[in-house]
Amino acid sequence: MKRRVQMHEMFEESYDKLDGSIKGKVLNFMVKLQQDPDATGLDFKKPKGAANKYIRTARVNDNYRAVLVDPGADSALYLVSVLPHDDAYEFAGKVTLQVNTKTGAAELFDPSALQKAIDKAPVTAGGSSTPFMPATVRVIDLERFGVEPELADKLTKVEGEKAFLGIAEALPNTQANAVLDLAFGKSPDDVWRDYGIDEPGPVDPDDIQKALKRSISQLNFTAAAGENEAELRAVLEGDFAKWRVWLHPLQRQLATHDGWNGPFRVTGGAGTGKTVTALHRARHLAARLDAEGGGAKVLLTTYTRNLVRAIEAQLIELAGKDITQRVEVLNVDALARKVVASTDSGRALVGSSTLVHDGDSRVKQLWSVAAQQSPEGFTPAFLADEWSLVVLGNSIETETAYLRVARSGRTQRLSRPQRAEVWKVVEHFQRLMRAEGLITFTELAARAATSLATDLTLRDRFGYRFAIVDEAQDLHPAHWKMLRALIAPATDDLFIVGDAHQRIYGRPTPLSRYGIETRGRSRRLTINYRTSREILRWTLHVADPDVDDLDLEPENLQGARSVFGGPAPEMLGFDSDAAELKGISALVEQWEVEGLNAADIAVFSYEKRHLDGIVRALDSGGIKASVVGSNTAEEKLGDVVRVMTMHRAKGLEYRGVILAGLGANDFPPTYLARKKQDDLVRELAKLRSVLYVAGSRARERLAVTYVGEPSEMLR
Repeated sequence: MKRRVQMHEMFEESYDKLDGSIKGKVLNFMVKLQQDPDATGLDFKKPKGAANKYIRTARVNDNYRAVLVDPGADSALYLVSVLPHDDAYEFAGKVTLQVNTKTGAAELFDPSALQKAIDKAPVTAGGSSTPFMPATVRVIDLERFGVEPELADKLTKVEGEKAFLGIAEALPNTQANAVLDLAFGKSPDDVWRDYGIDEPGPVDPDDIQKALKRSISQLNFTAAAGENEAELRAVLEGDFAKWRVWLHPLQRQLATHDGWNGPFRVTGGAGTGKTVTALHRARHLAARLDAEGGGAKVLLTTYTRNLVRAIEAQLIELAGKDITQRVEVLNVDALARKVVASTDSGRALVGSSTLVHDGDSRVKQLWSVAAQQSPEGFTPAFLADEWSLVVLGNSIETETAYLRVARSGRTQRLSRPQRAEVWKVVEHFQRLMRAEGLITFTELAARAATSLATDLTLRDRFGYRFAIVDEAQDLHPAHWKMLRALIAPATDDLFIVGDAHQRIYGRPTPLSRYGIETRGRSRRLTINYRTSREILRWTLHVADPDVDDLDLEPENLQGARSVFGGPAPEMLGFDSDAAELKGISALVEQWEVEGLNAADIAVFSYEKRHLDGIVRALDSGGIKASVVGSNTAEEKLGDVVRVMTMHRAKGLEYRGVILAGLGANDFPPTYLARKKQDDLVRELAKLRSVLYVAGSRARERLAVTYVGEPSEMLR
């Protein structure tokens, strides 16, 4: 009888350890097993001494056996591990499957390994030491998630992170996640809600098939193994991308929910799977549109141009090439250009103009020229912000409209005559820009918003039914006005993803001002899948604690945790710039000896002018390196160390990262001393965001280098 073969998360660990020849046999084995588990040669059976009635083994070849779970004749088979013959039988004799009577989850674990971890863990003795678990977590809170009472009591007394994590890692995975969430500051109610646990009444401990179907079980048991050989091959070959297969229950809830009465907002720190959730959301919405028929599309837009290629490639990897017929991936500035170019006047403007960023040197120079027309003595920086945030942010095109608009968020008050003077300068600046054939990306977005607002038929030409917005923290008000005008208000219309700690371009802005209301429709992801616990602590230390939730409400970092550990970040001080460069080269060489490839390593500097010197130093040490610029196709660089600015690193990740030039005399840059107090506070907050972004690109190794003393921002 044909049986579908699915996988447990443990399978990945054993599969990664197999050599290539055995991996090929595993694929053939799974295909045969799906066709007929009782086929001659598979030797599919319950082994003698199995710890649990659901455990089975089967022959992969003469030297390797698979360990599986068989919940019953009408269900799928779950592949747990592929091990050498004797190891497979030993493992089958220990591993057990149970139904958690509190959460309803199907749980697979090794009781003997759990007991060893419990026995080894020291407990606090009176007032001489402090338990790792916060005092706010009670025994009853742990029991709520199915932790046995005696173990729950011990967990509240275990001393030291290492011993505590040893027990947590040996627990059934669903219990482990709940215990760790509580230990790192989340409330029991938030954890319960995050895991989407239903409360249908008493759970039947013998109904394993029902347990396997619950969403909380899909954290470990997946249905993503495929229906046929082609799908199995797609899952097993390549790097076995975990993000495609196993989602946290909260990620799955957010990705597959139908029926939000308007926009929904997802926040979370770097590495918490926000973009992964957005990709799965895109696939889900595309499937909805496929079922409905017609030509409607999903727009997936992000702020950084460099991420568009990566996101589209990941989307295809997740759902196949055909997904691009339903989901269009565009950088938000490219989207603005597409909208403006679809109008007669806009087409001529785009065709005759050079697009530049607000901070382009040519734009700054023109503001300096225009500011000379101001009898009030307004600075170029003030005027540029006024134009960007007030004029463009509100799609203002006339002096009358500017005189009336509320200047929300601007600290310097202006009288009516002063506003009139500002408007004259703005008009002069715009004439200068046209004379030079320049237009900023922000102005382009504002023009797109205006075009959509004045021509209500324009929206229909694009056919976007839903929009998923990644990197929402860096969008300008003009972008939000454009997106709101482009996507008709409806159920599930906007899915907004971002992290205010990574805001290095945009500014806090209330989405409700642009007709995007998310109150009561938002969630925060807290589990970090990218960086080690040690690196996460470093990034949380440098992060600005006073950030918003993308809609001006305060948000804290409580509950943030990583799923794996590693070496502590290194702080390396040097006596001179030359010594620092030699130290960077020596550290890269050391990491390569430890097993990192050159392409696994990146060196970041805050200032662009330092990049060439870093590359020369690496080259002198016999290490191939290349500068990664704004238009570099990183995937074509090959096995070389990547050297780039901290801003350029946004959205990327590497096994090892070096943050260079972070001495007290170099960072923050000396020019900030000339800033006014309000501007200085804002700039320092951005620098903290840049540090947070740069450090959180590291997965396993992080080093900080500096000359003299480290920057105050690192202490």
